[in-house]
Amino acid sequence: MLVLFPHSQKHLSLVDAEFAGEWDAARINGFLTFYYDHYALTFGDAARSVQGLPIAREPTPLLLRGWMVSGEVYSALFEALRAKGYSLQTTPEAYEEAHYLPLAYEHTQGHSPRSAWITGDNADAAWELYRDFSDGDAIIKDWVKSAKKRWKEGCFIPANTAEEKFREIYHVFREARGKLFNRGVVLRQFLPIVAYGYDVQGVPIVEETRLFFWRGDLLVSPNDSIPGPMNQLGRWEQIARKFKSPFISVDVAQLIDGSWIVVEVGDGGVSGLPMGLDPMLFYANLQNLVKGE
Repeated sequence: MLVLFPHSQKHLSLVDAEFAGEWDAARINGFLTFYYDHYALTFGDAARSVQGLPIAREPTPLLLRGWMVSGEVYSALFEALRAKGYSLQTTPEAYEEAHYLPLAYEHTQGHSPRSAWITGDNADAAWELYRDFSDGDAIIKDWVKSAKKRWKEGCFIPANTAEEKFREIYHVFREARGKLFNRGVVLRQFLPIVAYGYDVQGVPIVEETRLFFWRGDLLVSPNDSIPGPMNQLGRWEQIARKFKSPFISVDVAQLIDGSWIVVEVGDGGVSGLPMGLDPMLFYANLQNLVKGE
């Protein structure tokens, strides 16, 4: 199997510095590796982004390890690679299911905060959506990300927030997301995750654990104390296996009452490896699972 990484924008013959450790680990563990041009891809030229790849002599499975892109951009990449004989293992449909919260929610409902959403960014529609959440604290985000760095002004919505204040928060959120705004607005119930204080921007410092799965099997066990998320591994695997994608990440966290929730789900190809996760072990286990198919 081939793994596709973004190249450095300064040195086109080198991998992006953020993925240097992964590049080495993938190659040492038997994966073929190639570059793609992330900037060409995001500026709408998927064919140019993969022009350095040779045409495959036979159908070749491929995994992406790169930066987050929209569903439309991912679909264009999928088609550009298919034209050269490569088969991205995560289809565009599967990518979107894991990438966009409203599409993933079907599989995480009951294991994650109550959520509702709209398509687009109409402020009036967002206010109507919030009225069903106003009896408790909530957060606002788009279909992928929040404006967490503007926590107090544009992310966290206290219970019983009046319409005028809500619209102020909404305006900051929308302004902060700017051109990165994704598809629509999501309101989520705010659940009290175990926190260790606040950063200088007022964002709660919480401990989340990112788990990666290949076809529902955990790739690397996190280093954590007992009790921890591994005590509920069967639960996380069951959720992972509901998704179409073979390669997903699941972020989990502990609430102050001791229970565990799914914070978010993501595509495994564009989810960063957390600090402390050894890339060598990650790619060794991935290779073992791929070979075992």
